[in-house]
Amino acid sequence: MPIENLDSTQGFVFIGEITSTRNLLASGLRILREGAFFDTTKDPIFTTLSIGVEKYLKLTLGVISLDEHGGWPTKAEMRAYGHGIAEMWDRVMGEVRSRTADKSEYLQTLVARVDADPVLRPLLDVLDRYGQSGRFFNLDMLGGSPQPELSPDALWDAVEQAAMADPEVVRARDEAMADVNDQAAWDRFDKMLRERIASSLARAWEMLSRVGMNDGFGATGKVLGYDLQADAVGRQ
Repeated sequence: MPIENLDSTQGFVFIGEITSTRNLLASGLRILREGAFFDTTKDPIFTTLSIGVEKYLKLTLGVISLDEHGGWPTKAEMRAYGHGIAEMWDRVMGEVRSRTADKSEYLQTLVARVDADPVLRPLLDVLDRYGQSGRFFNLDMLGGSPQPELSPDALWDAVEQAAMADPEVVRARDEAMADVNDQAAWDRFDKMLRERIASSLARAWEMLSRVGMNDGFGATGKVLGYDLQADAVGRQ
């Protein structure tokens, strides 16, 4: 099926990029939710999610460009964004707010909920840091050129602190603290904490998909919204 504003080759690779993005996000969230230990899974989590989020944001900026100018951004224009997830997120959300101002209350509620999520911003900051140069934090230190910024590991503390303000996470932590030898209680707390963090990004993913599906990003953005739904991911 032809995709508006894209030729046949562009349409083919557009769908391929959507598939790649969808699989990366799903894999990263699955590892975050189900990984046995954070210390042994943090790099796969950071890698898959930083790439997946960057791809999603660049796809979104691409369909916005199609909607506004009738053309996909050039390679140079896309490269100018670099791996700046935080900056791209702010740019996309500015568009989301203006483009949903006249949309349904349901859609505006999804946007407001993502905007108000205290966990999302520190999580995006970690992914931004990891994607830009933080993945080489240890290598640069080994080479005698330590990075001046905090490591992704250090920034992750802010993500967990934000998640631990959630009442359900607080309750699970208190139950574990009541008997420090109750491993099952600690496992429940860890699972609850991970789920709170994962759900933050999952809600942002759903919100962007819904905005696209409801014509918030133009005709090509509607294809992006439908094809990048989380429930479109196959078995992994």
